[in-house]
Amino acid sequence: MNHLLKAQDGISIAGITRIRNESDIIVSTLDYFSDFCNAGIFVYDDASTDGTPDLCDAHPAVKGVIRNTTWDKSRSGRQLAEGQYRMEALGLARKTSNPDWIYCFDADERPEIDLAGADLKSITGIRLRLFDFYITPEDACLSWEHRTWMGPEYRDILMMFRSKNIKVFLDREPALENSTGILFIGFVRHYGKAKSVQEWETTCHYYGNHLPEPYSSKWRNRIGKAIKHDMKSDFGSPLIKWADRFDKGFPLTGEIEARERRHP
Repeated sequence: MNHLLKAQDGISIAGITRIRNESDIIVSTLDYFSDFCNAGIFVYDDASTDGTPDLCDAHPAVKGVIRNTTWDKSRSGRQLAEGQYRMEALGLARKTSNPDWIYCFDADERPEIDLAGADLKSITGIRLRLFDFYITPEDACLSWEHRTWMGPEYRDILMMFRSKNIKVFLDREPALENSTGILFIGFVRHYGKAKSVQEWETTCHYYGNHLPEPYSSKWRNRIGKAIKHDMKSDFGSPLIKWADRFDKGFPLTGEIEARERRHP
């Protein structure tokens, strides 16, 4: 039982995820979500080359895997794919399990959420507060789960929503038929920038090549900067610990991102 994720009795939750080449972390991720997503997990594998879909197929919590075998390298194609592929995973979840709620996650996320006291009958969606973890000199020789430093900047992301209330996915988040009654419940440790130096470089090159400007330039500027020797985030703020998120965390705004592009 995962004590960091607590659902409600009588509420069915299906997990959906779009992934690619996550064989180093996907089993741990599926284990993490397996109890919370009591209606099963549905995976869209985006042309992995490392055995990720086979690992998903073999996991007992996974009820369906969609395998895309063609990798679209174009920027326009990748932008459309982020939403389209999640919609396909959603469609499979609806068809197979008909869940009350959908939780949409990425392989490098570890949320903490407690729904025990939430009135889910009166809300349509749930936002979680996501913080980026980083590699520092003190933990560079350790594996990703031992990272202890993160940036104070956070993003509030709509990650959980009623299954029948989703119109379409717009990249990571969906557009809802009824957007009233969205609550903030929970936090997310995001390890996308903290898995390893090699993963950092791969991510920088991927987003640098496939995202539109100004985001592509932002990621190209991060190449070679995986280890935070200055103990600052990508946005120039001193790193903090997880326990400091309430007092020292602040929203990642467009102004902060623009400042990073001016002073990489």
